[in-house]
Amino acid sequence: MTKSTEAGLPDSSQIQPLWTDPNLPPDQFLYDRMGPWPQPAPAYPMTRPPEVLNIPTSEDVAWWEWIGSRLVLDYLVAKLEASGLAKTDLTRPLPTDYEFLQIMTRTVYARYLRMESPGSAYWVSDFTAMELIDPLPGMYCAPVVCRFLLKDTVFTCVSITFLKTATRIKELTVTPTDKAWNLAKVYACQGAAYHALFVVHPALHFPMDSVNAITKTAVPQIHPLFQAIFPHTTYTLKLDNVVLEGEDTIVNKTAPTTAWDPLTANGYNLKQLFGVGYSGYKGLAAYPQYNYMKPWMNSGTLYGMCLRQYFKPFLAFATKIACVIPKTDPYVKRWADYCSANVYGFPDGLAIFDSDNLARVLAIYMWDVSVAHGADHYSFGYDIPLKDKFLRIRRPPPADINDGADVQKVGDVANLDDLTRAETAKIMFFNVFTLSPNLIDTTYAFKEAKLQAAVTKFHADLKSIDVDVRNIMPEFMCLERNLDPFNGPIIVDEWTIPASIQF
Repeated sequence: MTKSTEAGLPDSSQIQPLWTDPNLPPDQFLYDRMGPWPQPAPAYPMTRPPEVLNIPTSEDVAWWEWIGSRLVLDYLVAKLEASGLAKTDLTRPLPTDYEFLQIMTRTVYARYLRMESPGSAYWVSDFTAMELIDPLPGMYCAPVVCRFLLKDTVFTCVSITFLKTATRIKELTVTPTDKAWNLAKVYACQGAAYHALFVVHPALHFPMDSVNAITKTAVPQIHPLFQAIFPHTTYTLKLDNVVLEGEDTIVNKTAPTTAWDPLTANGYNLKQLFGVGYSGYKGLAAYPQYNYMKPWMNSGTLYGMCLRQYFKPFLAFATKIACVIPKTDPYVKRWADYCSANVYGFPDGLAIFDSDNLARVLAIYMWDVSVAHGADHYSFGYDIPLKDKFLRIRRPPPADINDGADVQKVGDVANLDDLTRAETAKIMFFNVFTLSPNLIDTTYAFKEAKLQAAVTKFHADLKSIDVDVRNIMPEFMCLERNLDPFNGPIIVDEWTIPASIQF
């Protein structure tokens, strides 16, 4: 028996910290418990994740100050530069077979690479959901499946198959020796771009909005759970709301009337792809239902291997945070119940305390909105040339394997307006503009000494992992600014991994 209990005082080991008090008043919460909350998505609510439609005023103001104002300036820059860049794009050659393989297997497009069957040497990238897109007049798209052979860690594309549609009565398989090969690569690049933009990447954004909003409203600010997540939430709710519901967004149904919409269909039509990435599609293996606890980090690809490496320090950090939270914590239980009701795969208030679920939930959120999201943008914006995205195609899909011998340069499948819009969108939306503090400089309001020490170790682990990632894939997004011109390019701060979704 300790001296404290002998004296009639409570054993300090049994004293619950203040943040577990279930009766904390509203002023202990960020928005007096009246903050943002998930609601059914206005477009396709049966397949899409919930949206946060009511944005706190302070977050609205912060977004306009730091991001909205930049977009206005970016548009002014784009007006001066985009047309000239587009004219050059028109004359550029289509991607060579080597370039095609690089962008399909070493970039964000690798998110759609999967083994054809367990243990197979063949891999596929399936873009069947392109059949959902209804192109604007004079434009085309097509559902295609690319088949790759993996031998000695090197991929080779062996075929591109155009699937049956309302206008194509049977499949057409094109191989590298066919005259239609260049045109087939164009359609494969288009399918990959739209799947990156509207199928896999949105799953990094929109399910996380529910976690963001519920944390801000239902968890007290003094709670370690809140303190772990909050630094990674700053601009996201307003950003995603503008993307989804803004009058001038490229996924608005009136987007084609703007000068910065580079897409081939109206936004309402394209939003169907968001649902494909969340609810799945036709039971196809290429389109599994979203599961919060199973984020993509397929180490069979270099891109996935880098994401997996980066997840390790997040999990170690989150484990230390979870260890200070009692398994009876009322706020964590309620938070998990709310999140599981809004996000596929999120563990509920009972399951959250099983095994390492709480640590994994925290790690997944922090890693998703920083590394996974930032890397996608960096890869799409910088590693895949604008000329190879083919967001608009004005040449019909090949009628047979000999159709398309004349397709040699970008101008053979797109026009100046298409590329001017694409260059404008690249400047405004696709590029990376990380705001300070970035991931490596992120601070947390932890009071416990062991958690303060955990932050220091987390930052050290991130730096160590970044060295490993450089060795795996040098073109992966940088953790911090590299000032050594002899060992790599100088990376400006705005290109480094962000703390949260902010572009």
